[in-house]
Parts: sequence; C-alpha cells; structure tokens
Amino acid sequence: MKENRQYKIDIYGLKLGVHEFDFVFDKKLFENVEDSVIESGHGQCTIVLDKKETLISIDFKIIGVIELICDRSLESFDYPIEIKDNLIVKYGEEFDDSRDDLLIIPNTQESINVESNIYEYLTLAVPMKKVHPDFQDEEEEQIALVYSSQDEETDNEEDNDVVDPRWAALKNIKDLKK
Repeated sequence: MKENRQYKIDIYGLKLGVHEFDFVFDKKLFENVEDSVIESGHGQCTIVLDKKETLISIDFKIIGVIELICDRSLESFDYPIEIKDNLIVKYGEEFDDSRDDLLIIPNTQESINVESNIYEYLTLAVPMKKVHPDFQDEEEEQIALVYSSQDEETDNEEDNDVVDPRWAALKNIKDLKK
C-alpha cells in the first residue's frame, strides 16, 4: 500500500500526554489496494494518542460506511461500520509490525502513518458472509441447499452393508438382542 501523507502523525514533536487527531477517509483509501474486499467507503477516524516515555498507545474509533458486494446477488450495498481498537507502539532497534496489536518502530522514527491500520481495521470488520440487506430477513430454511433423492438413500444403505468385518460382527450382536 502506497502511503498517503494525510494519515501521517508527527510523533517527534509531540509532548508527553494525550493528543487527539481526526482523519476522514473515502474511496481513495481503497483505490491503492489490489483485490480489496471493500469496493469503496467513507467515514471518519478519531485517534486518541497517549504518548509516554517508552511507548505510545493509540485508540482508534472509526465510524462510517463501506461498500460491499453481496455474495448472493452480486449487487453492491452500503454496510455501516463502527470500530473501536487499540494499537501499542513501542520503540526498538528496528521496525516490526508482525503482531496485530503491537508496532515496534526505530528510536529515530519521527512520524507514524496510520493509513494501513485504518484500512486493516475496516477490512477486518467485513462480515464473512456479505449479504445485501434485502436478503438478510430471509430464513435459511427457505433456501434448499441440499438435494436428495430416494435412489441415493438406497445406495447409502447398500454401502452400509459392505463395511468393515469388525462392524459387521457388532451388527450381529445387535441383531441377537432382538
């Protein structure tokens, strides 16, 4: 993802304590990403940054709407988003973003770009099953996904007759009880 300077926070000049930043996101946030699950979106991200001597705590609050494609009808629809998450930034020898909730930055780094974090939080908020609001009220029982026929049932019974001999012996014991 190519970094956008509008999401940059200069941490070098910040005094210790709590600071608040507001960022507005729109479709430009999603344009730079190939194969994004999110087509478009818009909203606001409020960041409360608590700078301490050894670490920085960043609280994200994201409110907005993202555009998704319905898995069932392939129509696009707006999906409301409200996210609250936290990121801890620590100073270290070299950059490390391998953990989700912890970011290690070099001691010499002067700024943090939160664009990728906002994008990741939005992507994680996408439901596994993206269903258009018009289809959400339908009951799953109305949609028959499994089909069966009488022939398949008789085939299964025949398959059950050809089983492991150990199971056959157990079946004989069951028949003796009758």
